[in-house]
Amino acid sequence: MRAVTIGVFDGVHLGHAYMVKKMIQYANDHGQIPTAIVFEMPYEAIINPQNFDGLLTTPAERSELLKNLGIRDVIIQDLKSIANMREKDYVDLLLKAYDMKSIYVGYDFKFGKHAQGDVELLKKMGEMRGFTVDVTPKILDGDMRISSSLIRRQIKDGRPDMAHHFIGRPFTISGVVFKERGIGSKIGFPTANILRDGSNLIVPKYGVYLVRSTIDGEVVYGVMGIGVRPTTDIDGEVTYEVHFLDGNYQLVGKRLKVELMEFLRPEMKFANLEALKNAIKADVNMAQEMISQNKYG
Repeated sequence: MRAVTIGVFDGVHLGHAYMVKKMIQYANDHGQIPTAIVFEMPYEAIINPQNFDGLLTTPAERSELLKNLGIRDVIIQDLKSIANMREKDYVDLLLKAYDMKSIYVGYDFKFGKHAQGDVELLKKMGEMRGFTVDVTPKILDGDMRISSSLIRRQIKDGRPDMAHHFIGRPFTISGVVFKERGIGSKIGFPTANILRDGSNLIVPKYGVYLVRSTIDGEVVYGVMGIGVRPTTDIDGEVTYEVHFLDGNYQLVGKRLKVELMEFLRPEMKFANLEALKNAIKADVNMAQEMISQNKYG
């Protein structure tokens, strides 16, 4: 027997956490397995991909975050695979394939072909088919509804601090460190260059960020450049490179998770490498000043 919650869960933000924790409590009290069915991509990304800002988290990251909350089983599903199912057929799938006894969804949950099914239909089907339906209302912060779309806007606007507020933890950039040309080392600021995990991921506002990471169990701070490096590059490819403030770590080939703490300045094109070096020096000084204020403990 399972308690099921269904959604994209991108970012696994505070609104998601509220619903998931409520479901887990009910599942544990009623001998049900707390289960999350996670869609890889949201509906709007499928029907209008050119206007989609990108995912906050990969499906694997969402699975890990949900399990950290207490979900015992995460099922990753391609929304396109069930998009043309009739409402009744989709509910039958949940009942037969997963032995669903209860379901937890948000107030705006849609299902079935052309997303015609809603929570009222789900409740009626629950009464007929013998499963309980719990609907989570809007989760507000002031007058703003906490949502993945809201958090994406904060990331695109260079507001990682506000994203942190709505997610409940810092927004992260993760991936494997690879060896590049070493321009940073040549001007005195060696960097770790990150090849991000996954695809269809959101690209934060181009610029320089104060960041935090954990290396060999130690919390370290750095400055991260995100953008197309107009001073040194002409191909326009987005890069992610971080200079750590207190050491030159040997990270090539290792996985690195970097938390974005504050936006320091927009990306700029400098006249030469000397001007770039002076700008990075100013970025480092600004980051050290911010860290000294003990805001990030």
